[in-house]
Amino acid sequence: MADFDNPAIFKRRPWWIAASVLALLALTYSAFWFTLALNSRDKVLHWIEAQRAQGFTARYDSLEAAGFPLAIRLEFINPGFGAPNVRHPWGWEGAHLNLFLKPWDINTIMAETSGPQMLAIPINGKTETFNGEALRAEATLSLSGGQPKGFDLRLEQIELQAETMGLAGIKIAQASVQVERLVAGKADHQTASARLEVTLQGAEGPWLTASPLGGTVQQLSLDARQMGSFDQGLLIEALENWRDSGGTIEIAKISLQHGPLKISADGTLALDERLQPIGALTARVEGFFEAIDGLHRLGAVTPARRHHRQDSARRAVAKVQEWWPGAPESGAQRTGQHALRRSHRTDENSGNRLAAV
Repeated sequence: MADFDNPAIFKRRPWWIAASVLALLALTYSAFWFTLALNSRDKVLHWIEAQRAQGFTARYDSLEAAGFPLAIRLEFINPGFGAPNVRHPWGWEGAHLNLFLKPWDINTIMAETSGPQMLAIPINGKTETFNGEALRAEATLSLSGGQPKGFDLRLEQIELQAETMGLAGIKIAQASVQVERLVAGKADHQTASARLEVTLQGAEGPWLTASPLGGTVQQLSLDARQMGSFDQGLLIEALENWRDSGGTIEIAKISLQHGPLKISADGTLALDERLQPIGALTARVEGFFEAIDGLHRLGAVTPARRHHRQDSARRAVAKVQEWWPGAPESGAQRTGQHALRRSHRTDENSGNRLAAV
C-alpha cells in the first residue's frame, strides 16, 4: 500500500505527469503522421489512375511512405510518365522519384529526382530518346486555397546523350524557373498579378546545332511581371480582355549570351489587335558584327545583304552618337555597346522586320 505520508512520492509525481504527457503527445503525433501519410499516398494513387484514364502512362515498380517524423516522403522506384498516344509522343523515366510533404505545411509539395534518366521528346516531328544522368532535378508546387500559387523548378548538371547517331545531346549546367501568382483575385493594369524569373547557364541541345553562333547558350536570364490578370474562360477571350483592359508584360531584365552575341534589354510588351506581341525595348548589344559573320558563313546572309545590314548597324550607332554626343566613337563602331532606342526598318529584299541595332 502506498505511503502517502512519504514526501518522496510527491516529489516524483511531476516527472510522471510530464512523461505521461510527452508519451501521449508522441502517440498523437505518430497517429497524425501515419494518417496524413496514408491519405497523401491514396491521393497520389488516385491522381495516377485519373491520368491513366486520360491516356497517359504512369508506371512504377514500388511506392513506399517514409520520412517519419519530420516529413512525409513518398518514394517511387523506377517511375515513368508519358503520353504515347498523342501526335508527338513524349515520356520520362528515372531510377527514383521522391515526393516530399511537411506535416505542418501541406500546401507545399516538392518532387526530387537524380541519377539515371530517360527523356523522349519530339524533335523535328520525330520522337527522339535521350539517356543520361542528372545531379539534381527539383520542382516545388505551392498551393493557396487549393489553387496553384507558385512553382519553382531547379536543374543541376543534366547530361543526356541521344540514342540517334549524330544527334546532339542535352546538357544543362544549371537552370531555374520561378512562377508566382501575386494577386489572388482580379488585378487592374497597374497591379502586378504574376511574376516569372528564369535563369539558365551552360545549355546545349539539338535545337542549337544549326546556330551559326555555336551550340551553347552560355547564359540566359529573364525577370518579368504580368500587369493585370487574365479572366477565366477561353484563352483567346481572356487574352483579348486582358489586352483591352491595358494589360502588359513589364520586363525588368532579359539578357542572353549565345556565342559572341550578348544582349541585355528591358521594356514593355503588349498585344496588338491580332494578339501579336508588340512593345518598346531598350537593348544593349555586343558581338553584333560577329553574329552577322556567323550568319554569312552559314549561308543565311548573302554578301550583299551582309554589308547592307552592317551599314544599317553603323548608321544606327551613328544616330546614337547624335543623341549622345559623349559616346566613344571607336568603341561604338567596334562593338555596338550602347543602349539603343527600339526601332524597326523593312528589308525591301525580304520583307522581314529587322531591329536596327
